[in-house]
Amino acid sequence: MVDELRLRDGSRLLVRPIRPEDAGSLVAMHARLSKDTIYRRYFGARPRLSPAEVDRFTRLPEPWRFALVAAGEPDELVAVARYEGTQRGHAAELALVVDDAVQRQGVGRALFGRLAEVARANGLTALVADVLDDNRSMLELLRTAGLPTRTEREPGARTVFVDLTALTLTDDAAERAGSHIAARAARAPSPSA
Repeated sequence: MVDELRLRDGSRLLVRPIRPEDAGSLVAMHARLSKDTIYRRYFGARPRLSPAEVDRFTRLPEPWRFALVAAGEPDELVAVARYEGTQRGHAAELALVVDDAVQRQGVGRALFGRLAEVARANGLTALVADVLDDNRSMLELLRTAGLPTRTEREPGARTVFVDLTALTLTDDAAERAGSHIAARAARAPSPSA
């Protein structure tokens, strides 16, 4: 099943699981991000990703870790949504970054929705996001995603808990999530590799 997003400007992006071959495109996307976008994603300056980070972000052998990307042509990454859980957990940490060039076109919202579907299909009951207070776009996205949330405040940041138990997957959403899970499983190396 092909999963495409149509942007407000009419262009299309392919949504699919991240894969090891995306390492170069991930580095290139990170290099295009503004300092503000990097700060909001990583809570600090990060001019470049280390080889270990790139490897960790693109190789996800554990079933409790998952990442979807939005890619243009030719396979240029413009957004990444991921969750990182634990082996026995029912909640996972959420992270989302969108290339500045396509922000405010619905990419983040759509990718978050797809990731929530995958998380629910994989049995997760919550996604948890640490968000800086000044990251209004992410706070608004989580607040208006149509799922119950609970927020805990800390100095300068908030932790937002998104309740996935309220997410009922339509047949199309379940098929889409299943397709992403199967595509990832077909390409993932075994955890012991």
